[in-house]
Amino acid sequence: MTGRTCLRSQNLTATLLAASLVLVTSCSDGNQYLNPTPSGSLMSQQQQYTELMNRPTIDEAIKRYEEMRATIRDRLTQEFNLSQWTEQQESSRFSGCAPQFSEVDQKDSSKKYLPRWFTSSPLIASWKQAKQIVAEVSKGYGFNRVSLDVEKPDDVEFNLNDQYGAELSFGSAKNTVLTLTTGCHLSAEAKRRGGPR
Repeated sequence: MTGRTCLRSQNLTATLLAASLVLVTSCSDGNQYLNPTPSGSLMSQQQQYTELMNRPTIDEAIKRYEEMRATIRDRLTQEFNLSQWTEQQESSRFSGCAPQFSEVDQKDSSKKYLPRWFTSSPLIASWKQAKQIVAEVSKGYGFNRVSLDVEKPDDVEFNLNDQYGAELSFGSAKNTVLTLTTGCHLSAEAKRRGGPR
């Protein structure tokens, strides 16, 4: 390779390297749009607390959800002559609200996994009608967003969400199961206080 050819090759390499750096630099600022930060984490502590103040307390929410689930169980039992429903022991627990409400003290806010209810009567043969009953009852309680709708020959599941992020899950295989996880809510004491600790 002659000196002139070598020089041209080096110049071409330097030009390509510079162009690559320009492209990398100009694209690096765009990463925020590829992986946006969850909106909850952009809210201040006071904004997150104010959002939760507009919701029922955790006890009020649980009472309403349990009323809804009792209505669903009664309607399904009457319609399909189901065997007795059983509440699974120790299937309920509280949990924190991160990441959506990470700025609010965990002593003030929580969500709850309500007890799992099940019956040994499968509903796969009557699934469409059973799902319609669940959708109809839960809609009256604000559950109008479908998050999962799966129908397999031996396993079916239908999940709905409300405006607070609670999720109602209804499924059937060998057993028929009804579960619910609440969204995030303040305790009664925290709501009475009206602001962060």
